[in-house]
Amino acid sequence: MLFSYKPLPFATACTAPFSGRYRLHNQIKPGLGPGLLGRRAAWQGLLAGLVLALSACKANQAGPGAAARLASTEVGRPFDPAAVRPQLALAPTQVLVLGLTHLDTAPANFQVSWLEPVLCRLRAYKPDVILTEAMSGEQVMALDAYAAYHGTAGRYAGPTLSMAKAAQADLKLTASQALVEANSLCQKGGLTPANRRHLASLFVAAAEPFSATVQWMRLAPAERIAADGVSPALVKTLNSFAGLRNEIVSMAARVAADVGLERLYGAGDHLSDVASPSSEAMKAVVAAEPGLTDLFNHNTPEFRAVPEEAMKLAAASEIMSVFKWKNSLRFGRLDADAQCQSMLRSDKAGRTGRQWVAAWEAQNLRMAVAIREATAPIAGGRALLIVGAAHKPYVEAYLRTFADVELVSVPAMLEAKPAGCAE
Repeated sequence: MLFSYKPLPFATACTAPFSGRYRLHNQIKPGLGPGLLGRRAAWQGLLAGLVLALSACKANQAGPGAAARLASTEVGRPFDPAAVRPQLALAPTQVLVLGLTHLDTAPANFQVSWLEPVLCRLRAYKPDVILTEAMSGEQVMALDAYAAYHGTAGRYAGPTLSMAKAAQADLKLTASQALVEANSLCQKGGLTPANRRHLASLFVAAAEPFSATVQWMRLAPAERIAADGVSPALVKTLNSFAGLRNEIVSMAARVAADVGLERLYGAGDHLSDVASPSSEAMKAVVAAEPGLTDLFNHNTPEFRAVPEEAMKLAAASEIMSVFKWKNSLRFGRLDADAQCQSMLRSDKAGRTGRQWVAAWEAQNLRMAVAIREATAPIAGGRALLIVGAAHKPYVEAYLRTFADVELVSVPAMLEAKPAGCAE
């Protein structure tokens, strides 16, 4: 006799013991007879029914916790964009993050010429893109447009904003129009002195005065005149900018001009300032946790062991040692712990401390994003960021998560001895 199957009602089938989910009936399948073919067909039908029933049961039992149960059984590592880096078809994009003490805080006797051993090595690195802690013109204008929300943009970039608005009026262009025209002119190549003067005026109108300074530096002194969109007042301003004693001009713009780049890129951020706690709230935190002051000022045994007091850029002989220290892994860990992680460990800092760290992380994330965007057109090339040393460990940590970014060791770069570079 052949066996056929008859499914139980669905609810019963999904809850009954497996062996009882199907009742076997003693009946002959019509037209098959008692032969082998009939028996094979019967068993195939039975198996098909079992498969369908099991599928239905699983679907019925999935419920809201099924996804969580499935996730808990997954094996392997979470997705990591940087994991593909060893498999890149071409060489990765290199990024060198040079951390420093802001040069405008250096002692009065500091001389820009003392930086030459560092500048020489940066020129030997041959960056394709140079970024600084200055804000981009786009962000400056955005802050100004949203002044009711962010506060007066002039507190971050007063001269930049006033220069931009004056140049926009002279050229009858908006900041964005000036930037589009400037980028187009940069792509032209073979720029004449007249082109460079016009390009300088466009960059000023686009709220990119440090890129204008690069153009001004690339002009011979006799060509730095009021013409081609540059007014007499702007000549004075650009001459003043070119002589500023800060890392944006004395290092970034100088190297850009020396290696033949047309502009700088701003990686600085103040959009995230709206996330920061008020100064009154931070003062209350420091008052409640006096030990934070020593940490912020590096007045700890770990920092005193260096000692940092002997590294103030007060002599030419200090330059290399200061830059090596500020870019060391040890400094990065100690400074990040003192400035940020200490507040996360403090009960008294509470949510205010955590809010401050959140804003700091957001600021550094935006800086890393600016670098990634600037390096997109130069895949496999070299980028340089010159930035305050406190930013370096955070920016580098975020850059390590990108697929096509390879960090360059600053200490190794400083230890190198390119031809023509002094010790």
